[in-house]
Amino acid sequence: MKRKKLLNSVLLVTIAITLTFSSAVAEEFSVLGRPLQLFGYATQGAAFSLIGKDKYDTSQGLQSALMNLFMEGDYIIRDDLKFYASGMLTVDWAYQLNADRDSWHDKLFAKSKDRLNVDDADWQLLKEARLTWSPSDFMFRVGKQIVAWGETDGFRLMDQINPLDNRRGPADVEFETTIIPIWLIRADYYPKIKSSWLQDLGFEFIFNPNAEFIPDQNIQPGNDVGGIWAPNVLIPGPFPFGEAHLGSTFNDIKKPKLWNREGYEYAFRAKANLLGSLITLNYFYGLDNSPVTRSVVDPVTHMPKATVGIASDGRLIIHPFFTGKYPLFRFVGATFSRDVTPLRASVLGDVAPVVRVETFYAFSDTFPTNLNRFVKLDEFRGAIGVDWKIKIPFLNARTYFGISPQFYWRRIIDYPSTEELSGLKKDNYQSTLGINTSYFHNKLTPSFFWLRDWRSHSDMIRLQLVYDHDYKWHFTVGALLLDGSKTGQQFQLFENKDQLYFKISYKWG
Repeated sequence: MKRKKLLNSVLLVTIAITLTFSSAVAEEFSVLGRPLQLFGYATQGAAFSLIGKDKYDTSQGLQSALMNLFMEGDYIIRDDLKFYASGMLTVDWAYQLNADRDSWHDKLFAKSKDRLNVDDADWQLLKEARLTWSPSDFMFRVGKQIVAWGETDGFRLMDQINPLDNRRGPADVEFETTIIPIWLIRADYYPKIKSSWLQDLGFEFIFNPNAEFIPDQNIQPGNDVGGIWAPNVLIPGPFPFGEAHLGSTFNDIKKPKLWNREGYEYAFRAKANLLGSLITLNYFYGLDNSPVTRSVVDPVTHMPKATVGIASDGRLIIHPFFTGKYPLFRFVGATFSRDVTPLRASVLGDVAPVVRVETFYAFSDTFPTNLNRFVKLDEFRGAIGVDWKIKIPFLNARTYFGISPQFYWRRIIDYPSTEELSGLKKDNYQSTLGINTSYFHNKLTPSFFWLRDWRSHSDMIRLQLVYDHDYKWHFTVGALLLDGSKTGQQFQLFENKDQLYFKISYKWG
C-alpha cells in the first residue's frame, strides 16, 4: 500500500513538473551573495517487443516504461571552492501498466518489481555530492563522484574505478543511469611546465576509503529477479522437454567490511600532452567491481546444490546456489591519442582522424573455471579506435559523418590446458562501429552502432534517430537488435529481447 501511494505521488509530481516547466524556471540563484546554478531534466521512455512469438524469457507488447527525473546543482562558495550535487529518481511504470496481464505474472516478471520498479535506495537517489577545492596548481575533490578513465566507447577497458548499473540491459544507455558514483578522495597536481614538447602535465591520485561498498549491478538470471532482461539460459538434461530454465540464484558472496583496509582502493594517473600526443600512465589497486562465483556442492550428493520450480511453459526452473567473493584487481596501463594529420584529405572534408589506443596488464586476476574452482592468472587487455569526421556529399551535403571503429583484444596469460575459464577463451575479440550524422541544422541525428563479439559470433545493433526540437525538448526513436549463433554465449542469451523504443526528454536550467 505504501509503495502504491508513493508511485501515485511520483506520477502526480511528474505530471506537474511536465506541465509547469517553462523558460521562466530560474537557471541561477544568488545564495549568500554567491551563485547557485541549477539544471535538470525529465525523460519518459517506452520499449516494445519486436519478437512476434511468445517466449518464456520475454514479454510481448510493452516491456518497459522508464522514467528519469534528474536534478543537479553547482554552488560556488568562493572562486576556488565549489560544491556540486545531483540526484535522480528512476521508475519503470511497466510494472503498473502490466499489472493486469496474466502472462506478466505467469512468467514471474511481476516478482522483479522490488528490484526494478523504483530506484529508491539512498545510493540510487543521491548520485553525486562532492566538494572541490582548487588552490593554485592543485585540485582536491572529496565526496561521491565519478572518475572516468580510458578512451573506449561501448565497452570498458581502463575505466574500472566506478561500478556500473547494468540491471536494465544494453537498452539503458543514459550516462547518468549506468555509471554509479562512489565516495572517493581525489587529489590532482598540475605543475607549470613551459615547454614546446611537453604541455598540460598532470598527476592524479585517488583513494577509495570504502565508505559504502557498491559493486556492479549486473543483469541477473531468473525472470523473478532479472525482469525482462533475464538471460535465456537453458540447461540440458533428463528434464521435461529435454531442458530446464536457469532461474534466479541464491548467492553467498563475501563483501569487504566498510571503512576496512580490505576494501581500500588506490589509483594513480600521470597525463600529459607530449609532442602533440595525449598520453596517460595508469595504475590501479583495489577490488574487482564484479564478483567471481562457483557452485555450492551438496556434501551428501556431491552435486551442485539447487532448488527446483516449474515455469509457465512446463519446463523446470533450476535455482542454483553460489558462493563467491570480490577478488583483488591490480593493473598498470596507458592510453594514447593523436591526430593523424597525414591522413587529412580535402576530398573527405579536410579533417584528420584521431587514433586512440588503450591498454593494461593485470596481475593475478581470479577466474572461475568449468571444474568449479578459482585460478589466478595474469591478463592483457588492449583496444585501438579511430574517430574520423568525413564528408559524403551525396548523402549529406552540409554536415560531416562521424565514423568510429574500434577493436578490442583480451588475452589470458598461461591459459589452463586441462580446463576452461567461464565465458573466456585464451584470446577474446570484440569490435564496434559507430556512425552518425545530422540534418536540418543539427536537429535530426540518425546513428548506427554495432558491437560484434567474435568469440561467440554474436552481435548487438542499435539504430537510433534523435530529433532536437529545441534546447529543452528532445525526441528519440530506435531499435535494439541482438543475435548470436552459439547457444548460451553472449548476445545469444538475449536474442528474444529485440525491441523498439521511444523516449521524450525535457531539459531545463
